[in-house]
Amino acid sequence: MLSSNLSRRLCMYNFDVPRYEKVIHDAIALRPQIEKIADEICRSRFSNIFFIGVGGTYAHSLPMKYWLDSSSDLETHTVIAAEFMRMGHQRFSRDSVCVFSTRSGNTKEIMEAAAFCQKAGARTVVYVSNPGTPIYDYADYIVQSFAEDDNLCEAIYTFMITFLSRLLKNKGQFARYDEFMRQYDDVVPALLKAKALYEKRCADFADAHKDTEYYMVTGAGMLWGEAYDYAMCILEEMLWLKTKSIHAAEFFHGTLELMEKDTTILEFWGEDETTPLMERLDKFTTTITQDILRFKTAEVELPFDQEFRKIVSPLVLYAITERLSCHLERVRNHPLTTRRYYRQIEY
Repeated sequence: MLSSNLSRRLCMYNFDVPRYEKVIHDAIALRPQIEKIADEICRSRFSNIFFIGVGGTYAHSLPMKYWLDSSSDLETHTVIAAEFMRMGHQRFSRDSVCVFSTRSGNTKEIMEAAAFCQKAGARTVVYVSNPGTPIYDYADYIVQSFAEDDNLCEAIYTFMITFLSRLLKNKGQFARYDEFMRQYDDVVPALLKAKALYEKRCADFADAHKDTEYYMVTGAGMLWGEAYDYAMCILEEMLWLKTKSIHAAEFFHGTLELMEKDTTILEFWGEDETTPLMERLDKFTTTITQDILRFKTAEVELPFDQEFRKIVSPLVLYAITERLSCHLERVRNHPLTTRRYYRQIEY
C-alpha cells in the first residue's frame, strides 16, 4: 500500500486512492488461482485462443492479441461475441480456449457466446467482477474480484496479462516470467503517480473543451484497442460526445480529409513497434491543429524493465486517460453513469 505521505500528495479530483489500491491488489492476489488455471490448460491440448467480448471487453482484448501475435507463435483470434455466434468461425473447435471478461456477469451476448463455447466442448475462462452472477453457469474457470467502471480495466488487464504470461512461460516463450510478475507486484503506486502526472493537463484540457462536441482518438499497436475503447465506451457512451477512433496507419486513408484548424485530437502513444506510425500522424496533424492532447506511456515511471513496458502499456494508458474522463464529467456536468438507452430499454 502507499505511504500516508504519498497518499496526501496524490491530490486528484473525485478519486479514492484506497479504493483504487484495493481493486488492483485484489486482482493481483488472484495470481495463484490464474496460474493454476493456465497450468491445467497447458497440461492438455489446445489449438488456439479466442478472445470474445463486446464493447470495452472486446477492445481490451485487442492489445493482448497484438502482444501475442508480435511476440509468440500462439494462434489468437479476437471476435465480437454477437458476430462470432453468427459467422461460423472455421478456426473455432473444442480445442479452443475461450477468454471472456465481464463486469456485470449478465451481459446477454457474453452469456450466449460462453454457453455456445462450453457446449461445443471448448474451455471457457471468465473474469467477472460480481460474484454469483449468471455467467458462472457457462464458465469452466472463474476468476472473480470486485471492480467498478473506473477501475475495471486495470482488473481485466491484470487477469489477462497474468493468464497469458503463464501460458507463454509454460510454452517456453517467456523466460523472465517470474521477474515480470515480481515487478508487477509494485504496479499500483506507479499507476497512482501516473494519474497524478496527468491530473493538471487533463483538468486544463477539459476546462478548455467544455463545449467541444467532436473528438478524434488515435492509436496503434498495443494501444489501438484503448483508442477504440475510449472513443466508444467513454466519450460516446458515457459522455454522449461525437467521436471517431482512427488507427494511426489508417488515418491517411480517409480521416485526414476531416482535419480542420480547430479539430480536437487525442493521441495515444505506446512503447511498441508502431511508434513510427504515431510520429507520422503527429507530424501531419500539428501542421493543421494545435488542439491535441498526447498521452504517452513512456513519460510514466514504472517498476518494469524496458522489455516489459510494451506489455503493460494499455494498462498504463487506461489509468491516465481516466483522469480526462473524470474532468470532462465535471465540466460538462454529465455523470459518467448516465445512460439513455444502454440497459434502459429493450433493443
